[in-house]
Amino acid sequence: MFSNRYRWMVILLIGTFLLSAALPLQDTQNARVKFLIGEAEILSRNQTNWRMVKLNMDVLSGDRIRTTLNARVELEMPDGSVIKVNENTVFDVKEIKTAARDQEDKMNFTLWAGNIWANFRKAVNVRQIRQIESPVAVVAIRGTTLEMDVDQEQTTIVRVLEGSVSVASIEVEGEVIVESNQETIVRRGRAPVIPQRFTPRDVQDSQSGQAFLLQINTTQLQFTDPAVLVAGAPINGRVVTGASVSANGIPLQVDANGNFFGRVNVQEGLNDIAVEAQSGELRRSSNLRIFVNTKRPEIRLSKPIVAGFLNRRDYSLSGAVFDPTPRDKVKVFLNGDMITEVFGRGSFNRTIILNEGKNELRIYAEDLSGNRAEIADQLFLDTVKPIITVTEPAQQVHTRFEPPRPPGSDLSTAAQRYSQTIRGLVIDPEPSSQLKRVTVNGKEIKPNPDGTFETEITLERGENRLSFYAEDLAGNITRDNSRVIWIR
Repeated sequence: MFSNRYRWMVILLIGTFLLSAALPLQDTQNARVKFLIGEAEILSRNQTNWRMVKLNMDVLSGDRIRTTLNARVELEMPDGSVIKVNENTVFDVKEIKTAARDQEDKMNFTLWAGNIWANFRKAVNVRQIRQIESPVAVVAIRGTTLEMDVDQEQTTIVRVLEGSVSVASIEVEGEVIVESNQETIVRRGRAPVIPQRFTPRDVQDSQSGQAFLLQINTTQLQFTDPAVLVAGAPINGRVVTGASVSANGIPLQVDANGNFFGRVNVQEGLNDIAVEAQSGELRRSSNLRIFVNTKRPEIRLSKPIVAGFLNRRDYSLSGAVFDPTPRDKVKVFLNGDMITEVFGRGSFNRTIILNEGKNELRIYAEDLSGNRAEIADQLFLDTVKPIITVTEPAQQVHTRFEPPRPPGSDLSTAAQRYSQTIRGLVIDPEPSSQLKRVTVNGKEIKPNPDGTFETEITLERGENRLSFYAEDLAGNITRDNSRVIWIR
């Protein structure tokens, strides 16, 4: 028998286990796209097709990101660290492991070309690994804010804004410790140079005599909400105490601590904002580019996609795309495959090979900001002709013997007429677009739901050739003129 003390311990352990099992496990193993401006693509591990980077999408171990001119992607790591992948950059997320999921706390990256800015959370134990490689160097990080550049010759520059890093060459022996406000350079086949002090942009530059006056903190450089055209784009930053700030000549508010904020008028398209700060005789200016893209592209098809039935495998789709936003770029996709890319406006043409049965067609145009226009419909391909089977008369050539009319009859022998019952079956094989029209000797008939039909036709003495016709909704036609009825 358990004592009361042990009994309560067991109940407590069971309750703790059940509570932990009931809580959902959050997958914090992946990086996340926190901010995006411009055009960037991502290539997943073991894949060959690049995809467009989307805001809030997950970035997994093994993914590669590349950015174009005027583009930037900000990645948020599982621990809250941030990496900004700037324009014209190729960057790999090699490995992300978390203590909760992998019993390891490890992040490895590779900067192949371009520039990144990173702010890593301070490490709490020696088992945490944060590392960025380039083609010629490896940087070990422990709670650091840094910049890293790799040029066409693979020369790597590491600048530490806060904290310290260890920088080593991959090809030769040599390692240096780079402290705050220091930088080192690693060239192919050489050890890192001795760290030298560099001057951040917002502190005194002893050589030029220029003091810090203006810093713009605005991070959202792309807007899709039409309200910004009325209210203006928000802008904020920091200046020295007592300085005044204006944006495109409009004064902005500055508080007692030198923080400024306000809104600036913008219009559809790319806006160049001139921000100027002045303190006494000292004046600084900086240009800020804001892209406003509130309008969706427009798709116009030369021939509308009308849901219906076709009997040809090739289908020609053509049209044009228009985007009213100046300097906007639009990609046009058909069923997920990009068929063209235009600036502002342009035409497209694509021949589609349809499959038998239902074919979903989805064409959409998407601009740089993700604004989208879409047209979707369904086409049905049926290339199989209807099948006609005649059950009565059963013979291909049927002969009937009819005695001549009695003498004195009003009708001559040539004008004598007879009736004949025709029975059969007509079906439209799968994929069926269903029957549209069935005739016997030009007389339209309506088959039963099971495809059987029966009709009376008029014959004359002599040769009577039967004509059967069946057409489905896709335009497939079957004709049969092979049967003959002789009246003798």
